[in-house]
Amino acid sequence: MDFRRKARRARLRLIALSAAVVTLLATGGFLAVGSVGEGRADHPQAKSAPEPGSSVSPAAGRKKHTPATAHRAPVLKPKSSKNGIGTGFPHTAVGARSAAVSYWQDLSFIDDQSAERQLRTIAASPSDPIVRSKVSEVRKLREGVGLPPSGGPPNGVTFTTSVKAVLAQSLDRTGDVVQVWMVYDRYATSTEKSTDENPLKDETDNLIVTWTKGDWKVTAQPRWVRRSVGPSAYDLHSPYAFQDGWRQVTDG
Repeated sequence: MDFRRKARRARLRLIALSAAVVTLLATGGFLAVGSVGEGRADHPQAKSAPEPGSSVSPAAGRKKHTPATAHRAPVLKPKSSKNGIGTGFPHTAVGARSAAVSYWQDLSFIDDQSAERQLRTIAASPSDPIVRSKVSEVRKLREGVGLPPSGGPPNGVTFTTSVKAVLAQSLDRTGDVVQVWMVYDRYATSTEKSTDENPLKDETDNLIVTWTKGDWKVTAQPRWVRRSVGPSAYDLHSPYAFQDGWRQVTDG
């Protein structure tokens, strides 16, 4: 079943130059690479990426960790950048996680031209379905809120996306294709209003990244989408969320 059929409708706020606030009713699955299939948790090749030093089954009598009490998962900064998006991550589990977080925080979801440049920079190949499908989603979102289908955000508006927690799971036996689920907040600010009084909070979405041409690239190839797995619920104070693989991330 297509994940987007179940996706929530999230409110995104745009602040125009006139200081009027426009509420965007956008499909919550934006840039969730590949219309992630629901269920499939029993797929034999879908497994959580290992976290050094962590244990998913605490010994009896020991304190059970939660995402709030456990060590945070490190997120590396990109070594380079191109077309407004960071690139250059190591060929490791931490590198895959870091790439997904960095891409998610950098990707434009309201400027179709910027999004296309970014996606072509980080896509697994020029023909990967992720480029066309996600640029199309940006344009549909713009039209849905009364903006021209192509163009940038209203003047003076800046969006900030902050990923708070991740759950990484390998979709192949080598660990070279990784689905990274993320819990994030998104804020809108403008030159006239520096604080978003109604930000998007605690949203969940994902990217699938694959090691290609010396870096982690995003993909929506059907063979990986079919192996994708929906996430378990995230709760900052739940030992079950920790056992399922959810971790808070370090700043930056």
